[in-house]
Amino acid sequence: MDRALIFCRTKVDCDNMENYLKKAGGAKFPCVCLHGDRKPQERKANLQAFKDGKVKFLICTDVAARGLDITGLPFVINVTLPDEKQNYIHRIGRVGRAERMGLAISLVSKVKEKVWYHSNCNNRGRGCYNTNLTDRGGCCIWYNEPQLLSDIEEHLDITIDKIDPDMKVPINEFDGKVSYGQRRKAGGSAYQGHVQFLAPTVSELAQLEKKAQTSYIDLKYKKRLQRI
Repeated sequence: MDRALIFCRTKVDCDNMENYLKKAGGAKFPCVCLHGDRKPQERKANLQAFKDGKVKFLICTDVAARGLDITGLPFVINVTLPDEKQNYIHRIGRVGRAERMGLAISLVSKVKEKVWYHSNCNNRGRGCYNTNLTDRGGCCIWYNEPQLLSDIEEHLDITIDKIDPDMKVPINEFDGKVSYGQRRKAGGSAYQGHVQFLAPTVSELAQLEKKAQTSYIDLKYKKRLQRI
């Protein structure tokens, strides 16, 4: 991956991910952070560096990523699933825009995990080691990603493809010729099938609108005739 948007659950997670990538790969994994604790000037510079291709990875929270104008994005990585299913759609919607191919990968735990939640923390998570649950005065909660994944699939009415730890992505209908971030080279526009799928509904709405207008006219003139 030479360009990817990485979503983390919290601002502390973003900072930890940035530090990890810099220590693990140095120049191999150039990255920047984008979240509310960074100064506006730094956020602007980091976003521009990502757009200009000076860094490969932009690490951000759901809040920081809203409204970003990034074109041709090939990859999105969800380090943790969002606790709101609507945010999943918001995240993966960053790829596959304007007929471009995109791949979204989510790292999902198979069991519940205890994660940081510094709602009562005076240091906002900086240097905090209180692993008790929040109802016991601590800074942790249980995070159930298997359930979150199930909720997302139910919301989207699909089954999300699973991959093994070897990260081999199913080729599906793309026949292994996908160049993520590039425009589709075959298959034509996806909008053609979309229009055909919606045609019956659009026709029904047109009929309902016609009936509504006719009913309005009838009521209007009937009232006028009654008055006369």
